[in-house]
Amino acid sequence: MTNKSLEYFLVVVKHLNISRAAQELYISQPALSKQINLLETELGVTLFDRGKHSLKLTRAGEVLLSETNELFRKQETLLERVRAAGNLSDNTLHICHMPGSLNYNMSDTLANFQRTYPQITLRLTGSSPSKIFSDLLNGQIDAGIILSATTNCPEPLQMDAIHEAQLFLAVPGRHPYASKKEISFHDISDQTLLYLREQEAPAQHALLPYFLHGNNRQLNNQIQYLPNMETVVSLVRANMGIAFIARDYCATSLNNIAMIPISDSTPINLCLVYHPKQMSVQMRKLKQFLLK
Repeated sequence: MTNKSLEYFLVVVKHLNISRAAQELYISQPALSKQINLLETELGVTLFDRGKHSLKLTRAGEVLLSETNELFRKQETLLERVRAAGNLSDNTLHICHMPGSLNYNMSDTLANFQRTYPQITLRLTGSSPSKIFSDLLNGQIDAGIILSATTNCPEPLQMDAIHEAQLFLAVPGRHPYASKKEISFHDISDQTLLYLREQEAPAQHALLPYFLHGNNRQLNNQIQYLPNMETVVSLVRANMGIAFIARDYCATSLNNIAMIPISDSTPINLCLVYHPKQMSVQMRKLKQFLLK
């Protein structure tokens, strides 16, 4: 099992269609089908239920999707840390970001900052919000970039909003809710809600009380926790549940998914977190650049 075979698998999951996946990969449809069959043979499982015109992930396929995304995330972190260790200097800013927080235009903004201040090196690593807060308090990092539904953080840290995004309900194209122009949390009942784990999406979890206990009604929703946004979107597309997504922060394709604005949701803010009493000259420049 190679990285390439797993990358092919992820593209097939993205489209749930061999023909469209083959077009994206610039290989023939038979060649892609062969690669997927070889992967299934190697693992000894069936990864897709094959319909006439579409595919659907099996339970084994869902597990492989989750583990593959986690594997690639760890590989990326490993490369970041090794490269950063060999390029540290007095002008280095160590910034930790939580999952999803670089999916807006933050990567482009940081690249523009780097071009504006070429003497400052940015060291980016991924982490959870709780670890970001802890590392800031202990002076291990210079700043954090997180998604939040509130403006609260441990004192004496400070959090400033960089961007504000609306929360949407993501449903399959043929779902009964798909035709709605807007929806309330309290209108959502008898559904399977696909949720990221709390450490991956604390902003999302802050909204749980809105629909778990809203208006003292029995909403009969079931919650399924998942490890990453790619899995959430794939299962929504496969009609296996619905999800809450702030579209600005979702890098995964939302094709064939209806996005319905949630009328009573609070905004999801992209925030810069820092320790106001431990700010270097470089950090002050970054803050000014991001908040201008």
